[in-house]
Amino acid sequence: MMEISAELQKQQRSPWRHRMRQVQAISIDLLLLTLMLLMVEFLIVAFSGRRGPAGLLVTPEEILDLLHYGWAVAGGALLALLWGVASNVLGTSPGRALVLGVPEREGQPPWTHTLRGWFIALMVQLTVFTGWLITEVQLVTFLTQFSKASDIVRGLLHPSSTVLHQGLVLLVQTIFLAFMATAFAIPVAFCLSFLAARNLTRDTFLLRSAYTLVRAGMNFTRAVEPLVWALIFISWVGIGPFAGVLALWVHSVAALVKLYSEQIENIDHGPVDAITATGASHLQVLRYGVVPQVIPPFLSFTIYRWDINVRMSTIIGFVGGGGIGYILKPRVDLGQWGEVGTLVLLIAATVWCMDILSAKIRERIV
Repeated sequence: MMEISAELQKQQRSPWRHRMRQVQAISIDLLLLTLMLLMVEFLIVAFSGRRGPAGLLVTPEEILDLLHYGWAVAGGALLALLWGVASNVLGTSPGRALVLGVPEREGQPPWTHTLRGWFIALMVQLTVFTGWLITEVQLVTFLTQFSKASDIVRGLLHPSSTVLHQGLVLLVQTIFLAFMATAFAIPVAFCLSFLAARNLTRDTFLLRSAYTLVRAGMNFTRAVEPLVWALIFISWVGIGPFAGVLALWVHSVAALVKLYSEQIENIDHGPVDAITATGASHLQVLRYGVVPQVIPPFLSFTIYRWDINVRMSTIIGFVGGGGIGYILKPRVDLGQWGEVGTLVLLIAATVWCMDILSAKIRERIV
């Protein structure tokens, strides 16, 4: 009876899941088509020679402000609807192909024989051209104006020893700042990663809700740069390395949860099914079926994160988060490029040694 009840519940959930996947497919189509219309309008305005109130050509920022976003969304919705209705003639849309897959009746033709393939190719080209204009890429300036930076490069190539002692002391602080942030992040990320793994949170509504909340929270945390977290914690606990530890800790938790959970989603389900068949509890399944498979890659990811934190702690110091960046920023502002060169060489040597060490450790444990 329990097996029949479980099967009935699965069948009842299937239509709801199918509808949700259809909504996801339509949403992706709507997003892609809206972006295409906006980029086309952007390029038309950019190459039309339109001028602003001052008589100058409009800048990319001004063009973005002039775009008709409402009309683009309406046009994207109409095109997505038409593509869905005429899918038998036009072929499967990109959103449906991504979420629902390509129907067998369409086979596997080359991308040049499908509207979907040409649409994706067009989107790639539009994205490159639009990105080139928005970011104001100037290759000629880059290749011909190097002389303006020659003084800086000359100073970096002739480091000064006057800041060497202070730099070595703060370099030690930088390494331990990154280490403490990583160490504090490991237990939190380890626990949250199981709730952020899709394959372990499908059984109940409570687990699915926890998955959504954890994923959303970690995505938001990871989206906020460590520099911003450093400013928040500096106002909280004051200037110093502890604020830097907290800033890197928060960001490391979000980053490790993503890496850990993706590894959990790729585990071999054979041991899990075997242990579940013995009547083991959910925690026992995790302990004996999941954890042994993920410990080696978890260690590798953790070492890699420590390596990242060593480099990020330099930037954290720019705003008062401790470490060698704390003395690097004022010397950059004052143009003391010899001393900047010394500090940069210390950072580069540390990163190089960390890279070799972490590679050796990962080679041993993976």
